[in-house]
Amino acid sequence: MQTSPSPIQSLSFDENKASPTPMMVQWHACKKMAPDAVLLFRMGDFYEAFYEDAHLLAKELDLTLTRRQDIPMSGVPFHTSETYIDKLVAKGFRVAVAEQVEDPKKAKGLVKREIVRVVTPGTVINSNLLSDKNNNFFAALHRTGQVFGLAFLDLTTGEFCVSEFMHERDLLNELYRLHPAEFLTSQKFKEKYGSLFDEIHQTYAFLLNTQEDWHFEHQTAYDFLVQHFQVHSLDGFGLNGMVAAINAAGALLRYLKDALCLPIEHIQDMRPYSTSQFLLLDRMTQRNLELTHSLQDGSRRNTLLGVLDQTATPMGARLLQHWVKQPLLSVEEIRHRQNGIQAFLDHEDRLYQFRERLIHIRDLERLMMKVSAGYATPRDLVALHHSFQPIQEIKALLASLPSSWIQSEANKLDPLPHMNQLIAQALVDEPPLRLGEGKTFRDGYHRELDELREISRDSKAWMARYQTQIREETGIKTLKVGFNKMFGYYIEVSRGQSEKMPATFIRRQTLVNAERYITPELKDYESKVLTAEERIESIESELFHQLRADISHYTQAVLSIAQALARLDCLSTLAEVAQKMHYTCPKVDEGFALDIEEGRHPVIEAACMREKFVPNDTHLDDQHSRLLLITGPNMAGKSTYLRQVALIVILAQMGSFVPAKRAHIGLVDKVFTRIGASDDLSRGQSTFMVEMSETANILNNVTSRSLVILDEIGRGTSTYDGISIAWSVAEYLLTTENRMAKTLFATHYWELTKLEEKVPGAVNYNVAVHEAEDHITFLRKIVKGGTDKSYGIHVARLAGLPSAVIQRAKDILEHLEENANRKSAFEPSRIKRPASAKLKVPQTDFQLSLFEG
Repeated sequence: MQTSPSPIQSLSFDENKASPTPMMVQWHACKKMAPDAVLLFRMGDFYEAFYEDAHLLAKELDLTLTRRQDIPMSGVPFHTSETYIDKLVAKGFRVAVAEQVEDPKKAKGLVKREIVRVVTPGTVINSNLLSDKNNNFFAALHRTGQVFGLAFLDLTTGEFCVSEFMHERDLLNELYRLHPAEFLTSQKFKEKYGSLFDEIHQTYAFLLNTQEDWHFEHQTAYDFLVQHFQVHSLDGFGLNGMVAAINAAGALLRYLKDALCLPIEHIQDMRPYSTSQFLLLDRMTQRNLELTHSLQDGSRRNTLLGVLDQTATPMGARLLQHWVKQPLLSVEEIRHRQNGIQAFLDHEDRLYQFRERLIHIRDLERLMMKVSAGYATPRDLVALHHSFQPIQEIKALLASLPSSWIQSEANKLDPLPHMNQLIAQALVDEPPLRLGEGKTFRDGYHRELDELREISRDSKAWMARYQTQIREETGIKTLKVGFNKMFGYYIEVSRGQSEKMPATFIRRQTLVNAERYITPELKDYESKVLTAEERIESIESELFHQLRADISHYTQAVLSIAQALARLDCLSTLAEVAQKMHYTCPKVDEGFALDIEEGRHPVIEAACMREKFVPNDTHLDDQHSRLLLITGPNMAGKSTYLRQVALIVILAQMGSFVPAKRAHIGLVDKVFTRIGASDDLSRGQSTFMVEMSETANILNNVTSRSLVILDEIGRGTSTYDGISIAWSVAEYLLTTENRMAKTLFATHYWELTKLEEKVPGAVNYNVAVHEAEDHITFLRKIVKGGTDKSYGIHVARLAGLPSAVIQRAKDILEHLEENANRKSAFEPSRIKRPASAKLKVPQTDFQLSLFEG
């Protein structure tokens, strides 16, 4: 976690030294506005940094440190500045950019400069740090009374949402889902809920900013939002009564505008939402199931999202990530998506034609936000124009597909012919990256621009004609007309011919063997050409800014089209994956059954396409089969099976097809997982404490509609403590009213198989193993019935332990089994439910002598 960096102080002036120049007075005024940022100060074609900022820039970016008038300075070229800004932001620094805000040629005295933006991780716009497939959220948090308010904004897409939470745990789960790059909160909130940010920091790095509490006061926040959106009240946004959310949202927008100097006029919508609309996937479940990030390297590889994401547009990729993390709780919405997928599969030719056309559509959300915020370049507008070329054809392709969901989205696809005509008529097909670096507007678009271009293009021809004319007038065959940047246009003759030059010619420069002259006519033409170049640049700038402003009027229309395309992209992607991977449409209803025939793990199956995945059935209900107790050796496939069931449920409630021969899924409200454990040494928590904390979270929040995945509860303590806790947890989930969730419980404790006899709803399963002589083969098949074997020594052999160690382990195991009746060591019938079991430890004389010889 990075908090707001300490202020980067400028060096104070020594009163005994000369007074600062007007330029440095201006620099200090800008630095005072952003004391905690590296200030890049525009001077001509460079951004300069001074004092400590210069030292930092030189050190962090490996640049040369120089001095002028004993002031340290370092700079970067204007045209490559974004690369350097990215590097500083990636290292955790804020970067304030001070621009020349008036034309130097028109300025009287020193050119005026102001900070126009402060760049931070949550506010990057034109940056290589941005991923097309991920949102870049800036979140604000506040608590009013007993309610947590959350507001988050992606400046690059305009997505601005608010929500409220009663419990810190629920807020934390949502923040884990969103992965904000930056946070804003009050100092009081940070002090009281610092542990919340510590939890998030366990997963990823972010920047944390704090402001004084008054910024989060309700009237202050409310008034700012009303003024920004130009409305009489916020009720039209659905925010009635959402005081905590309003406080967070108002503080966030105001911070962006006032503290970071960012344009926020393009933020024209604010959407409230509730997490109760979606299947709850807490942060441990998102992590354990590797929904969007691999536990191995944090990438998308070998994740559910990595398998599903065949999207063709950046908007679709970002939306699909939301779909994966927010499965639905509405059967009607799920069926709408299923019907859309089926419509695409029933018309595969349309599916692939549609997908081919989607490839040509750029990131409309981010392009339009750049337009409306004033950051768009000529190439951005041309990209916007090209993105709309396939829209009409796409609409026609989708017109006859038998899905109300698809038709609803297709009806939103407006080709916006007038907007496209504006761009097509104005801009050349391949404009320069920046204004002033080449031709931007088409010939014929602006009359004066055409005339000035003709003057500029004709300069060489004019020089040739003028040279011929002067040669004829003077009779000097070697006379030539030239141009250089220092002296402009000139007439050059040899020293010996200079006496023939007319008196009206004015000597400009004497060289070793030549003389150079100018004439009033030549100077007039030079002025005309140079003025034309400046005027061309000025006119193109004025025309482009007006064109960009005209296109910005289409912001809401383009965003609506982008969102429709994103949804269609996601749906067609799920159809393509279903077709390629042979997924089937699950039956989803409001019942309690979880019935899967020949289910497969979507990620492992996709990663091992050359090998046939062994499918497995799952049968859970609210009566006879509420808890499946799964025993079997390590490496046999228990964990894969547990995860695959959870992933199939998530896919089904996304509206996706699933990797199974057949599936019937009764709506699940929450998925909880307890898989593996690791020491949390930073907070002094052992493996066992982490395991128990996660288990407590499940037991305290589970409902009878939940799905619980438990893998090896109780491993972090002594054997009998572990067995006791595992038994008690299973029993609690089987017998506690409103907590009787559908549960998959994998364990090494074969003693727990007695649960099937003692508690209704518990059913034993095990992973089939083929034994041949002294070797075993894992069949990867989950079959009914328990097991009283751990096969630990067999697994040790497969792992490569030396044969001497394996043989000695077998000898020890035989001795233990002879001297201790393992099965009588734990007798559930002696336990008085639901009180904790008191286990009698068997006595054995097999002690130090075990290790002799």
